[in-house]
Amino acid sequence: MVHRFYRVFKKEALGKKIACAIISCPKAELNVNSIYQGLRSFQRKILDGLVRHFAHHALELRAEKFTRLFENQIPERSRILDLGGGWGFYAEPLKQRGHEHLILDVVKPGYQKAPVVLYEGTKIPFPDQSFDVTLLVTMLHHVDDPESLFREVYRVTRKKVVVIEDLYHHAVGRLWTIGRDRLLNMEFMSHPHQFRKHDEWLVFFQKQKFAILDFKSAYTWLSGFRILNGVYILEPNKNL
Repeated sequence: MVHRFYRVFKKEALGKKIACAIISCPKAELNVNSIYQGLRSFQRKILDGLVRHFAHHALELRAEKFTRLFENQIPERSRILDLGGGWGFYAEPLKQRGHEHLILDVVKPGYQKAPVVLYEGTKIPFPDQSFDVTLLVTMLHHVDDPESLFREVYRVTRKKVVVIEDLYHHAVGRLWTIGRDRLLNMEFMSHPHQFRKHDEWLVFFQKQKFAILDFKSAYTWLSGFRILNGVYILEPNKNL
């Protein structure tokens, strides 16, 4: 009986060691990461295909609508950094108005209306005050560390920053905004959701040393969803 108990105990202990070795094994971690990256890549391809075949017209109209809301707030013939601009729907509206437009993103999309410069997502690869205007369209809530990103925005921007963000009013609205965002972006795994209310965005911008020059709210439609957006015009306070 004692020998039988010993054999069972030894077998269980060995199994635990093997399980622990598998969990901590770098090769296993690499395989898990590869699967994760593969799934995200697959999701991205689906999203690119949906944009290419179904949503591009709605996104073009949306970009034109937003551009009309901020066009009078930025200097003429500006050099504009479109941060997280992805597919490039703002390239044409801005170029038609005489601006120079450059997209910087962490991912090269499968569908592009304009070229994309890639970077690692932390330090913006341009010298101080390289751009007259920096544009961030519904991307700030997808950033793990928006404070660090905004320090970089402050560094590279000379005159104005335009931020367009999805807004909500209460806890239920936040849950709905997150769920809708996951669906529209085909992102269901560890996707940051730094959504804030209007007042919370104002506090955030002020803490990052920006003056709020103007604000407009507007409803837009995307894939059947009615979305409340805020358009913020900011100016870096270089005296602080």
